[in-house]
Amino acid sequence: MIKSLNTMTIENLEAQVMALPRDAQVILLSRLLKHLGQSRENDAEVVSSWSEEAQRRDREMDSGEVTGIPAEQVFDKTRGKELYENVIRAQVETPENIGKIVSINVETGEYEIGEDLVVTSRKLQAKQANAIIWAERIGFNAVYAVGGTLVRTAE
Repeated sequence: MIKSLNTMTIENLEAQVMALPRDAQVILLSRLLKHLGQSRENDAEVVSSWSEEAQRRDREMDSGEVTGIPAEQVFDKTRGKELYENVIRAQVETPENIGKIVSINVETGEYEIGEDLVVTSRKLQAKQANAIIWAERIGFNAVYAVGGTLVRTAE
C-alpha cells in the first residue's frame, strides 16, 4: 500500500518503486517522462528560451562565427550507417569480432576490422586518401562512451 504523499519521503517512494515488478517500473517511468514533457512544452518561458536560442544560432551562422555541417557530410554519415546496418553487420557481427572496431569506406563499402579506430581508418585511407570513413563498434551502440556506458546490442 502506498503511503500518503504528505508523510512520504523521496527515499520511501523510491524504495516502493524499486519493489515493483520491472514492467510496472517501465510503465511508471514512461508515464512520468510523458508528464514531464507535457508539463513544460507549452510553458511560455520554455518557448521563449527556445526562440532566443534559435535566433542566437541564426546570428552565429549569418556572421560566419560558426558554420553548419554541409549536407553532403550528413548524407555520407547516413550512407555509412545504412551500409553497416543493411550489408556489413551480418558479415562481421560474430563472437570473435564483438567489441572490435569496423571502419567503413562510405563510397566503396570496403571495411577494416581491428582493435583501434585510427589504425582501421588509416588502412582504408592508405587505399583511398580522401576516403569518407564511418565507424562502428561491433555489437555495441557506440564506438566510445564519454560520461556514459556502452550498451551491448549483440550477444
